[in-house]
Amino acid sequence: MSLPYTIDIEAPIEIAFHCVNDIEKIKIWMPELVRTDYIGDYDKENPVGTKFTQKLKEGGRVVGYAGEILAYDKPRLLGIRIGNTMFQVEVYYRFEPITTGTRLCYECNLFYQNWLAQTIGKLFEWLNRRILTKQLNALKQLAEKESKSII
Repeated sequence: MSLPYTIDIEAPIEIAFHCVNDIEKIKIWMPELVRTDYIGDYDKENPVGTKFTQKLKEGGRVVGYAGEILAYDKPRLLGIRIGNTMFQVEVYYRFEPITTGTRLCYECNLFYQNWLAQTIGKLFEWLNRRILTKQLNALKQLAEKESKSII
């Protein structure tokens, strides 16, 4: 299943990118994120291949996921893979400057590990889209707020 989404952000590309590249900023627009831990060395300038774990709040529990940074071209591209035994998600944040700030082209591809996960995923596709829209609008608000605080 693919979940594409495009949103224009009235902030410079560097600020918009920073909001998806900085763990503390991610926690602001993605409040489900509890923590991220990098495994091994983490090179901030060239993190492709870096593996990490994340803990996310899901309902009343905290669930762990394993991840890897797939693509990185600051400030234009960040790609990650994250998942567990039920599904894998590949997410790409593509940023491009526009006259009003930045356009974020978000692409999320879900890969289910078994028929049960696929069935559950289909049943809750509407919820995934709602969560995605809420998160990316919160990202937009954060980046625009960060941009105004610099001016």
